[in-house]
Amino acid sequence: MANSKDLMLANPYSKKRPWILSTTLLVLASIGGAIGINALWLNPAKDLGGSAAGATKTQTVKGDAIEYRYGVIELEITATAGKIESITEVQATASPGYDEAMPILNQDAMKAQSASFGNLSGATFTTDAYKQALSSAMSKLG
Repeated sequence: MANSKDLMLANPYSKKRPWILSTTLLVLASIGGAIGINALWLNPAKDLGGSAAGATKTQTVKGDAIEYRYGVIELEITATAGKIESITEVQATASPGYDEAMPILNQDAMKAQSASFGNLSGATFTTDAYKQALSSAMSKLG
């Protein structure tokens, strides 16, 4: 009968595996690199926080028309010395019910003085399009 020491030597799965640590580190580095590339290069952050700080006189500018799921939004803003004085909807079409979001979004944008304000619950697509239209108009202030 064989003793336990002989059985351990005969078992190929009881040997040390020096490659396990290096393989584990390689896998973790690959996953970390993929996450980093995805976050930084493939999906860069969007700047929706335009500001009217560059304006020194009264200006009225019209932004690009933004098409979205429920219609089109195009805004015109008037700003004096970096402060938004009015936001006018040149085009603001939406499905019934979503059109009620426009006055609320206008009020939020005036309060924030930028496109950096929270989403309107239940009108996420409309809010995103409004912010893009506002950012477009603000980028044209000079």
